[in-house]
Amino acid sequence: MDDDLKVKLNKNNKMVSKKKESFQNKKKSIKNKLRNLINQTFLDKKNENAIAIKTINENEKQIVKKQRNPGIDLVRLIAMYGAVINHLLYVHGGDRKYSHYSKYLKILHILTGWHNNGFALISGIVGYKSFRYANLLYLWLYVVFYTLEIPYYFKNFKNIKHINTFYIKDYFPVIFQRYWYVTAYFGMSLFLPIVNKGISIITRFEFTLVVITTLGLFAVWHCTQNPDNDIYNMNYGMSLIWIFTFYLTGAYIGKYKVEYHGFKKYIFCIICAFIFLYSNYLFFKVINNELNLGQGYFQSKLLTFLKNNFTDRYDGLLKIITSITISLFFMQIHYNKYLAKFISCLGPLAFSIYIIHENHYVKENILSKTFKDEPDYLSLKSAMILVSLKGLKILLFCLIIDFFRNLLFKIFQIKRICIFLENSFKKLFS
Repeated sequence: MDDDLKVKLNKNNKMVSKKKESFQNKKKSIKNKLRNLINQTFLDKKNENAIAIKTINENEKQIVKKQRNPGIDLVRLIAMYGAVINHLLYVHGGDRKYSHYSKYLKILHILTGWHNNGFALISGIVGYKSFRYANLLYLWLYVVFYTLEIPYYFKNFKNIKHINTFYIKDYFPVIFQRYWYVTAYFGMSLFLPIVNKGISIITRFEFTLVVITTLGLFAVWHCTQNPDNDIYNMNYGMSLIWIFTFYLTGAYIGKYKVEYHGFKKYIFCIICAFIFLYSNYLFFKVINNELNLGQGYFQSKLLTFLKNNFTDRYDGLLKIITSITISLFFMQIHYNKYLAKFISCLGPLAFSIYIIHENHYVKENILSKTFKDEPDYLSLKSAMILVSLKGLKILLFCLIIDFFRNLLFKIFQIKRICIFLENSFKKLFS
């Protein structure tokens, strides 16, 4: 009897121990499965983010390869060269140094004074399809990089002691209007998610009406008024509302593909060149008081209209015609494969020319002394060549500096970080 009980107890103990063992094994198995599931989920999310970023980068590269027009990049470079020439002449003393040639130096202004409109137009042509907050964040970092590094350079390498490298305005160049164009563009960009969606669904008739009425109201009609009566705060074209107007004009050109092929292309280019030259001929006549329209009420009104529209203001007809015809002209040209590649490499660096040469430390310590050591009396040809070469020197110098800035941003993957932050922000509110 006792033996039977012992056998039964042993059997029960073995069964209990087996059950305990199987339970422990199941417990371990469940723990391992949970651990693997958590790890796998984490890896999947990590891979998803990596794949998303990779896909975004690949898509952006494909879009760039398919749609990048070297003519647009060339317009960017020419517009920035124009900005440098104009600032050398009318901000840093070129016109005062060679005042005896001021009438003829205006020719350089005629050829280059459309830069702000040109850049706003290009922004509309390439930017109307989509909007990314990552690009806006990248622009802010781009500007802050120079507003911090340039004063640091002058303080430590040029021994200019009065420069404050931790000036609060340098960290917020957009808010404190370090660059009026960047401030205006940044303000406009806050509306672009809505505006671009509107552009995608608006009919051609409606869009045409918007472009004609905005250009007509803010430019043609506005220029018939007394310059002191600035009811729309246009500030002679240096304002958010004018940048917005030209962005819409560029978006119209980009959306409806204002381009031609074959024989029509050459005819179109000739028409653009003729309109450009004739409008600038009128400008030359007006500023030198060589336009005789006779006497009378209508003649005086017409002369006032021409003087307002064919002078230095960016919202005048001259700058509108010039920027549109030059942009369309260069966009129609067929470029050699290697030349197109070279232009497309330089195009994305063009904005640095504005950021660097318009920095207040650069203007105060370098550009203000541009003509200081130059002879006062030069021939007309020499004076024009001198101004042109100095502008080219500044342009090349800025491009070289920005090449290394761009390289640095690529090493630290600044663009990817901006995209990641934008995607994280979207997930947070989706």
